[in-house]
Amino acid sequence: MPRVALILGIFVAAAFVLCGSHAVSAQKRAKAIARKLDEFGSVSHCDVTARLDNLAIELQNTPSARGHIISYAPPGMGERLLELVKGYLVESRGLRPSRITTTYGGRNSDLTQPRIELWIVPKNAPLPEPENHTTDVETFKGLLLDQEIGDDFGVQYEAEMGPGIGGTARPSFADILHQQKNAIGYIVVYSGETATPGAWRHLAQDEIEYLKPFNVEASRLKVIFGGHQKETKVQLWISPKDEPPPVRDAGPELPLGKTVKAGDFYISGLYDKQNQANFFKRLADVLRTEKTARAFLVVRLEPPTADVPIANSEKPEPVEETEEPDLTKVVESWRAELLKTDKIGPDRFIVLFTTTRETESSQLSLWIVPKGQPLPDPNEDEEPAAEQKPQEQSPK
Repeated sequence: MPRVALILGIFVAAAFVLCGSHAVSAQKRAKAIARKLDEFGSVSHCDVTARLDNLAIELQNTPSARGHIISYAPPGMGERLLELVKGYLVESRGLRPSRITTTYGGRNSDLTQPRIELWIVPKNAPLPEPENHTTDVETFKGLLLDQEIGDDFGVQYEAEMGPGIGGTARPSFADILHQQKNAIGYIVVYSGETATPGAWRHLAQDEIEYLKPFNVEASRLKVIFGGHQKETKVQLWISPKDEPPPVRDAGPELPLGKTVKAGDFYISGLYDKQNQANFFKRLADVLRTEKTARAFLVVRLEPPTADVPIANSEKPEPVEETEEPDLTKVVESWRAELLKTDKIGPDRFIVLFTTTRETESSQLSLWIVPKGQPLPDPNEDEEPAAEQKPQEQSPK
């Protein structure tokens, strides 16, 4: 009997150990849950890549885990954001596509901002469930966006580092109009103190062009000139069809009262012939709108550099070069076209050719000068001006 009792005791102890081991394993499995690493809305390219790099490092340090991305944004845009984020992790960071899963979580509660969540999902852990955000796209009315904006004269610069993640006000504007079949979308533009004549019309047209891919009927968009104020800005309003416009139209634009600088346009934006055409179209429109004003264009050109002989006999590596536009010829063609089509001569289109200042590249600087006002001193500001780039308004 003592021996039997001993054997039974051993079996009981072994069973207890095994059961305890299974319990610990089950407990570990139960504790395997996804962990949110980060979340963000609209951010610059450098910011978003830094956040995604952190996710990639976490996954490289934990080979058994997966990355999961959830996006909240208007339909269509939310899915594109997921493609953008996963594409970077796979193509730039070298992660296997199977290690990155994605979920579109629907609209964000803030209609003007996207929301992206980055998750680490351990092995055997369930994927996180997206939140159910309450939105009022079916009933929203009133002011959706009120944003200061700049006039880039149609000159678009390529982002050196790649695009970031922008806001969602404009996609949401289109989304609301699709949900509310009897609503009208109002685009209200205010002309600021530094805006050139007619700029508000072009900014309104930019908004309309941006909305075209969203299939918003043109008859459901109304443009209003809000008048003059300190800053140039655009507003987007939603109103029921049977209600009056949210803002009263200010009527004709006031004449230009003082000299305004349209901006500095660097050669990096003028390689593209479409940018050249856009700039000239805006320039001509300003001179047609303000019939007594003058355009003062300063063309700064880099001085020619002497060829430096190669010290050794080895052939240099071939470098793919893009032909730099000859700004002298471009400007002279504009001068000839203005004279031919609008009878605008050198008294209203004044051009000064000079050399660039230190550390600057070739550029155009444009001022619009009212009749009777002196021409500005182009060298008054000796500090190099920051390169004018379009605000994060809308892709063109």
